[in-house]
Amino acid sequence: MTAPSPVRRLRRAERTCWVILLAPVCAAPVTGASVMTTGDEPLSAPVAIGGTALLAVLLLFALTLGPLINEWRSASLSGREAQEGLHPVDWSKKGWARIRDTFHAAGVDTDRLNAVSSWSPVSNLKVLHVPQRSPGRLGRIEDWGARLQRRKSVWAASAAAGVAFAVLRDRVSLPFDGDGLLIPGTVVVAVLWVAAGTFIYHAFALNVRRPTVQVAIPQGWRTLLRSSPATGAVLLRHEISHLRHGDPMRRRYLAHVPGAGKFAVVFDSVTALGITPLETSGQTIASMSAFVITLIGGLYANSRAHRLLVTLIETRADAEAATDEESARHLAAFLARQQATAPTVQKADRLRALSSHWTGRRPAPYPRAVAAAWVFAVGTCAPAIGIWTGVLDRTPL
Repeated sequence: MTAPSPVRRLRRAERTCWVILLAPVCAAPVTGASVMTTGDEPLSAPVAIGGTALLAVLLLFALTLGPLINEWRSASLSGREAQEGLHPVDWSKKGWARIRDTFHAAGVDTDRLNAVSSWSPVSNLKVLHVPQRSPGRLGRIEDWGARLQRRKSVWAASAAAGVAFAVLRDRVSLPFDGDGLLIPGTVVVAVLWVAAGTFIYHAFALNVRRPTVQVAIPQGWRTLLRSSPATGAVLLRHEISHLRHGDPMRRRYLAHVPGAGKFAVVFDSVTALGITPLETSGQTIASMSAFVITLIGGLYANSRAHRLLVTLIETRADAEAATDEESARHLAAFLARQQATAPTVQKADRLRALSSHWTGRRPAPYPRAVAAAWVFAVGTCAPAIGIWTGVLDRTPL
């Protein structure tokens, strides 16, 4: 039986880290439904239990999607206002021949590639996800909201108005009947919900189903490929790997998913504690100890998986870029120079993987993260399984 390729092993480790980040969110329906079946008046109707589980998972997903969509809106406006002087790449010109051939050798059709060039002399080629705004009037409203959100004076005035209303609401009588605002308020809320739903639909359609990925190629890359063709080719293949695997979108997810995962870890741990027996002092000590261990294990696994994913994505791109001994040597020399000027743990891990030809063990935190994730899974799922199988009594906290 042949050993799996380094790229396959690294991709498998990536998927494991994503599971560690998303598993607490996916476990929320089970833990949320389980805790509602305990107590003096437990829920027994399947509709009520399913509704409780659905609300739990919707809340956790909202904590992820809200900041992510808000980032798309802000980044879309900033990108259109930047005016960085980017120009579409004309692949027919002689100066782009080497870069075009490298893309074609990697199986990327340059005719379908959204590639732009700049006059920057620095060879920092980037593969970026470019957020798109909703079409038409809704898109203009999004831009207006993004500009308004940047104004600190608006936030300060809103906070001051909120404090003033909280202090003076019992001392000031309104000149109109509050019941008269019920129908207009309901209409306004309904309109806002429709607009928000339309915005979310366009945000996902334009940024998830049909994402716009831009390859920004500074003019310095043409010089690099002429002066150091071997180093330039391996670095370009590294960025092409990010392009082929959709890594720009993964980087955006990584900015928000771990936060929702941590919240889900706390939610799952607390609900698991809520359904464990606490009738005697021994049961209380055992349950509290299991709660602390589960909570620490979940938070540690989330933190390590977040950091490891970034390293694994870069290491996988290195493995696809370094196709032979010579290219691996050039990539290692480039990373060594970068590590000498700006040392990081990630570059050190990538250098170790290169020196061992990706046959060594994964980065040290990986097995610890997997072990901590298993501790969290057992501590969270065991009480829920005990409740649903009847092993544990449905004892309230």
